[in-house]
Amino acid sequence: MLDASDPEFLLTRPEDMRAALFELTHPDSHILVRDAADREMAVLILGADKHTQQFFWRPRDYAGADFEHSDSMGLLSGATFYFNATAYGGVQIRFRVQRPEVIHFDDGSAALVSPFPERLARIQRRKMFRASLIASASQCHATWQASPNEKPQRFTVRDISVDGVGLRAGMEAGALPGRGAIMENVQLDFGELGKISANLEVRNVYPVSGQPMTQSANPGEAPPRHVSLTGEPPVSHLGAIFLNLDARQENWLQQVVWRLERGAQRN
Repeated sequence: MLDASDPEFLLTRPEDMRAALFELTHPDSHILVRDAADREMAVLILGADKHTQQFFWRPRDYAGADFEHSDSMGLLSGATFYFNATAYGGVQIRFRVQRPEVIHFDDGSAALVSPFPERLARIQRRKMFRASLIASASQCHATWQASPNEKPQRFTVRDISVDGVGLRAGMEAGALPGRGAIMENVQLDFGELGKISANLEVRNVYPVSGQPMTQSANPGEAPPRHVSLTGEPPVSHLGAIFLNLDARQENWLQQVVWRLERGAQRN
């Protein structure tokens, strides 16, 4: 499990917390609220007001109820309420608020209103999200040795997610493993963020520059020769997915992706 108290996951700026609360208004979000007596209930977040820094919510089965007179679950008897939510796309959001107030709308319905929390934990868990490493490609790299007798191949890391990684190599596409090939013990180095060794399954390989952009349609025909006007060396892209990561490796990758995302936002 990821530690929600990790400073990397904590949001304290009102605009950041409002954005996180807005994520939870999606109908596919799942939100549980727990009180001091460990009673849990499913709730909906209706919206957030950036001016008053308050958000509106209600239990899923309380729609249209008068909370002040039909609080059969004792919702208003507690002092602190803990929100544990999974937003659309898998992001985990956790925070706590004090006892809410009741607000009545013109149509006769009611809702609960709470001030924004002092802090909110937002933990990235979108497998298909890819953090770009274009700006730090010189600091993040990978190495792989096909066999003990072969020279290790070196790549720069172009992007990464919990699901896979994009690599760039200074060689022609035909010299790289093809689609479906398994690359064992690839060493991924993210500089100050740390290193990890993983097995990869190649999903796509294509030329980027310094080589023919298309291959011959006839298997027996020699590939077209590329003439570079600038003398640029060949560069190719290799996209792959991670294979058989254990829980520790996946948690580590989640935190790396989160830190890279936060770094990109600051830049």
